[in-house]
Amino acid sequence: MAKESPPKNLSESERTKRLDQIAWITLFDSAVQWYCFLLYGTAAGTVFNKVFFSQVDDPNVALILSYMSFAIGYIAGPFGAVFFGHVGDRRGRKYTMLASLILMGVSTSIIGLLPPAATAGVWTAVALQLMRIGQCFGRGGTWGGSILLAYENVPEHRRSLYGAIPQIGLPVGFGLSSILIAIPSITMDEEKFLSYGWRVPFLAAIILTILVVVLKEKLSETDDFKEAQARLEAQDKEAAREKLGFIPMVKGYWVTLLLGAGTRWVDGTFYNIFIVWILSYCIIYLDMPVFETYLITIIACVFKIPATFLGGWVASKIGNTNTFVIGALSSAVLSIPTLKLIEATKGHFLLTTTVIVIGWSIAYNLIWACMGSLWSSYFETEVRYSGISFVYHVPSFLVAGMVPPICTYLVSVADGDTIWVGVFSTVVALISAWCAIELRRRARKGLK
Repeated sequence: MAKESPPKNLSESERTKRLDQIAWITLFDSAVQWYCFLLYGTAAGTVFNKVFFSQVDDPNVALILSYMSFAIGYIAGPFGAVFFGHVGDRRGRKYTMLASLILMGVSTSIIGLLPPAATAGVWTAVALQLMRIGQCFGRGGTWGGSILLAYENVPEHRRSLYGAIPQIGLPVGFGLSSILIAIPSITMDEEKFLSYGWRVPFLAAIILTILVVVLKEKLSETDDFKEAQARLEAQDKEAAREKLGFIPMVKGYWVTLLLGAGTRWVDGTFYNIFIVWILSYCIIYLDMPVFETYLITIIACVFKIPATFLGGWVASKIGNTNTFVIGALSSAVLSIPTLKLIEATKGHFLLTTTVIVIGWSIAYNLIWACMGSLWSSYFETEVRYSGISFVYHVPSFLVAGMVPPICTYLVSVADGDTIWVGVFSTVVALISAWCAIELRRRARKGLK
């Protein structure tokens, strides 16, 4: 593993200023990419089924179609991960990440301009799906780029902590998207909200994207990448190229990729159950007001911000694997009780909010905080962008995108009972914990 540190010719004040700049810019950049991506998930469960799939008579079918549009976009993520990861390993982290983010921002904004199915028919659903694919293809490069801009620019002993900072972008971006879609939902009647109110946060994406591009110009290429390039320049040009990018990564790390995908499973499952799918469950089965579901996610995100930083600090003290396993086992223990309590209390606002904060914002968050650093530590610099992007995005359709429709089906055949959803998430958490332990065991033996 590469262990390069920031340039040693900087003074202490310059070094501190540089690290602060890295932290704030990568946080804002990550927040914008998550804003774009998660805004779609929120709208899929509360808006798109009524706007773009309104021609379907059965509301459950309309909701499943809406969630399928959410899920199908995940298919593009692996292609984006392969493309941008390969380019990022060969050409650099900074501009690869910017190009992918611009694609996300433009796709998100166009969604806000699409006409409803009532006036444009099925073609607007096709256009919606294309924009979702554009979002997810771009996201194939944004997540890995954000992690590496933080991880590869700081000393070894700070990497777990700084690697957690881009992960704070999820609650910030999700909280912002929830606020901007919640405000029109409570200030407008339903007809106006479904007509144009929901479009405002989607159109705001282009402004946020432009701000990120301007700020990113202040960052240089990562230290690890520059040192790896210097090493390769001293070698035969053709031999050096064979060490960079996607193909060498797959050939050299295929077992690591499989186990890494196993650790990704708990992340995709728990996020999509307790933040995406739970919204529609509370609305359809528990008659919870839409605004309350938005408010729950906002509160959960507020707690997730300090919890993510705490998770990064814990990982810097006890290690990424230990932190990940504690988070996975805690999630397994809390999964069924959390869902059954929400169900039994008929979506009581305070209790529902409390158990989601405990289970998602805190317990699961130990996984989320250390995940990027965990994976980055198992790949050499020359293939790291490709490696972590592959692990995060390639299995996404199955481990994340399909979770809401699977849960919708499981709860529908159980007549509203959440037990099978709970069993599903518990088993997933245990499998992911084992995969993390096995990754560490192999690494200690020098295996890839």
